[in-house]
Formats: sequence, C-alpha cells, structure tokens
Amino acid sequence: MMNALIDARPEWADQDVFEADREKILRYGTSIGLSVEELLRVTEPDVILGLWTAAEAAQAED
Repeated sequence: MMNALIDARPEWADQDVFEADREKILRYGTSIGLSVEELLRVTEPDVILGLWTAAEAAQAED
C-alpha cells in the first residue's frame, strides 16, 4: 500500500510529511462523520488519496 501511495505522492516517502498529511486526512475524515477507527482501517490507496484530495480542497476553501 505505501508503495502505491509514494508512487502517487513521492513526498510521502518522507515520514514527517506523510504523518502531517495523515493527520490532515484524519481531521477531515472525522469532520465528515467518519470515526477514527473507520479511517484507520482504510487500506485502499485510492481511498486514502481521495480523502487527502478532499482534505486539501476543504482547506483551500477556508
């Protein structure tokens, strides 16, 4: 899974960058009604990237 994520977002090879974006994904996911447990069970790279994209878009609107 991480290889697919790093292929899509090479900066995620840096652990600090990935963890910061992971926190952003978790905050966004909980803001749309998902539980942290549900979010932590997500392993599909396309879903993770979709959540990250949506989190970025929501942040840009703020």
